[in-house]
Amino acid sequence: MTRDVVITGIGVVLPKTRTVEDLWAHGTAPGHGRAPTVERLSPRLHGSRIDETVLDNALPPRLARKLDVFTVYALVATQSAIADAGLDLAAIDRTRCGAFVGNCFGGWRFTERELRHLHTQGPRSVSPFQATSWFPAAPQGQITIVHGLKGFSKTYMADRMSSLVSVAAAARQIRQGQLDVAIAGGAESTNTDFVRAALEHVAAANGEPAPHDSGFAVSEGAVFLILEDAAHARARGARVYARVQAFAMRNAPCGPDQYGTDPDTLQGTMRRVLGNMKADIVLPDASGLARVDACEQAALAAVCPGVPTLRPKDRYGHAFGAEGALDVAFASLMLHRQRSLPGTAPDDSAPPFAAPDATPATIERVLINACAMGGGAGSLVLTKET
Repeated sequence: MTRDVVITGIGVVLPKTRTVEDLWAHGTAPGHGRAPTVERLSPRLHGSRIDETVLDNALPPRLARKLDVFTVYALVATQSAIADAGLDLAAIDRTRCGAFVGNCFGGWRFTERELRHLHTQGPRSVSPFQATSWFPAAPQGQITIVHGLKGFSKTYMADRMSSLVSVAAAARQIRQGQLDVAIAGGAESTNTDFVRAALEHVAAANGEPAPHDSGFAVSEGAVFLILEDAAHARARGARVYARVQAFAMRNAPCGPDQYGTDPDTLQGTMRRVLGNMKADIVLPDASGLARVDACEQAALAAVCPGVPTLRPKDRYGHAFGAEGALDVAFASLMLHRQRSLPGTAPDDSAPPFAAPDATPATIERVLINACAMGGGAGSLVLTKET
């Protein structure tokens, strides 16, 4: 027997955003509202980054010095999600609680520093924590260690789909009865020389992403959610943001460093998750790459004609490993508060968030799309808790 899966907690570490209320305020404010460009970022990678001074003393210093900043983001966001859910980990069976993390780049801030040490000072100057701080599964490991989780856990690397996949995988484990609770989301640190160089070929020339543009702005941070078996959440009187309804993923042939441009792939995932249902709002992938966005708009016109399309992540830029979870967080808040964020009309390529305020709406179902290099496409549906 399959079980219903609900979202009961949200935690964020994003530019100018540390709480759920910050996230909602940032999403509903007029204008783009993106944090200013930082000097470390390339002129072609405008976007936004985190003021790390707000995270000072968020973790014990002895632990923090062993970690790359993307793991610090993940641990702080996880703590916030647990608190937001009102979840007492000591009161649950932690053999039935796991961590699911999306990440794309790993910990290059730590690695760049240690590689400089290696080549300027020699091997003995390299931190013994280099290996464990860099690898993409570091947040998963630290979350499970810090919180004593012993249930099935996993890290997913799928470009900008990474944390949408991690949320879907966590929901599947709960739905199949393997877990009662999961911490799921993603983390990314992009403000490094290596990542900056790796992203130059897809960055927006002016740092302002929009559909049909020539690139996208880059952001960073972490977004984590608490997922629970609905009966488990109900038994402890938890507030429910949204219900995880369905997820589908497909892959279309293309180059490993290219995005797919066949609308049939994304049409297939959307039809699979919606079935005979209709979405009230779509949060699209909206890559900012002209051919890729044209493909998605063609798919949306075929599957969701006339459905409002919102792009709240434009407030930050693309956060890669944290990006899918950010859309899930925004969708969850809209479903729970029954208010739509300002956005664009269907098939409108004008900049988003033209409306000055969030407007009331009846929202039963939100569809989220994400794409990945190599031809990956995924769709997730969240529904209102009844």
